[in-house]
Amino acid sequence: MATLDYALLAEYARVDPSGLLTAVGGSFDRVRAANPAAGQQVFVAMRLLLDVSETSAEFDVSVRPPSGQFTMGFSGSAMPNAAAEPVDGKIGVVTTMGMVVPLVERGRYLVTVTLRGQEPHELPFIVEHVPPDGG
Repeated sequence: MATLDYALLAEYARVDPSGLLTAVGGSFDRVRAANPAAGQQVFVAMRLLLDVSETSAEFDVSVRPPSGQFTMGFSGSAMPNAAAEPVDGKIGVVTTMGMVVPLVERGRYLVTVTLRGQEPHELPFIVEHVPPDGG
């Protein structure tokens, strides 16, 4: 069964054809926004470990603001790179998912990554609203 090796939030992330992850603004835990109605580009970058017998792993990503007034939900599937080599019977698969999160209020937002049938992995971040002059 596939397992989640790691997951992080980034301002931008991509995986090249060889499986190399590039993340910009990685592992953030705070967003300062001048416009309370702004949206924030958020990428979830993750590495899944698949058993050599698995051809893919299904995962879900959700985002919820502090008040819980909405939940954004996404599903995806990660498949091994054709050139991936197993290590200790596992194949590492790096993948990303990008979304624009509406910053509807200040407080703690929660991004949750769940592999089917496993405990969720939580990635919280705080939204602070600041005046347009940065003060």
